[in-house]
Amino acid sequence: MSSDILNNLNPGIEDLHPYEPGRSIEEVVAEYGHSEVVKLASNENPLGASPKALAILSELKSDMHLYPDGNGTKLKKEIANHENVPVDNIIIGNGSNEILELAARAFLNPDTSSIASKHAFAVYKIVTQSAGASMIEVPTCNWGHDLNSFADHLENNTRVIFIANPNNPTGTYNSHDEVHSLLKKVPSSVLVVLDCAYFEYVTKEDYVKPIDLLSEFDNLLITKTFSKIHGLASIRVGYGIAHPTLIEVFNRIRQPFNVNTLAQAMAAVAINDHEHIHQSIELNSQQYDFLFDQLSKLGLECIPSVGNFITFKGNFIGKEMFNNLMKKGVIVRSVDLYDMKDFIRVTIGTEAENLKFLNALKELL
Repeated sequence: MSSDILNNLNPGIEDLHPYEPGRSIEEVVAEYGHSEVVKLASNENPLGASPKALAILSELKSDMHLYPDGNGTKLKKEIANHENVPVDNIIIGNGSNEILELAARAFLNPDTSSIASKHAFAVYKIVTQSAGASMIEVPTCNWGHDLNSFADHLENNTRVIFIANPNNPTGTYNSHDEVHSLLKKVPSSVLVVLDCAYFEYVTKEDYVKPIDLLSEFDNLLITKTFSKIHGLASIRVGYGIAHPTLIEVFNRIRQPFNVNTLAQAMAAVAINDHEHIHQSIELNSQQYDFLFDQLSKLGLECIPSVGNFITFKGNFIGKEMFNNLMKKGVIVRSVDLYDMKDFIRVTIGTEAENLKFLNALKELL
């Protein structure tokens, strides 16, 4: 095609690379002919979706011709009860990624900048540059967000700060005091996005208490997802919590009917399935200890994680290890995209899945 039309791309888009999702089981089966494939690439819940959420699917068949509830009334009510905040503090999205994009669209433009840590979630850069803005990357400390130095990187045109807590793909986290200290330093005119996609898995006593911060800071947006511990990644639903004035702004620019009926109904049930959540946390804690110990005994460099994944490096080329594991029926994730050359990220699975991964890895080392 003619390149003329591409000359009119919005600033920032020409330098972006599309987000690279993990390989699907279907792709790997088709390519390598495996009868059984274990996917440990995308930090999904190995226990699957909430059984209670799955049970309501049959009740929704008669409503498929109707538009979803554009306000997400029932789901927002359940989230409000769960988070102990008013409904006006909540917005629901097509995954928490949509909430991140709404924040960027509302506050970023070619004359502005955002701040995020090096090795942070790739979507922060995507939404920033899509708005024509520039991203300021803050060097890490022990692979984690160095929040003490974030304020030093603020520029006059900085409008948004992204904090992944825990961070993907490193698995590191920041304490409540660290986040609170940063918020005290940041001008009230700068939006701080606290991305808590993996928060349910964190068992550290000093982990951030987002709702406590919300009562003190009007420039805070908290994002959470149903894709991880709730096991609902395929239906794409997440939410944001912020001051009602901010929520109203985001609602001005979100698409109508942005969260489908299935997602709303299943998420409204999943958030209250405490047994499934507890079982998922227990499995993750047990298997994390096992997997981290086994990887360390193999002489691999493992980054301590509080999420449901471990990122590690060894005496191998990351892309080659990624491909060789697929040939053995195990899908993991190469994280070269995050400027972490030759590191591999593996999701913590069931005991059987982890053993299959470890056996394949040992054969390749």
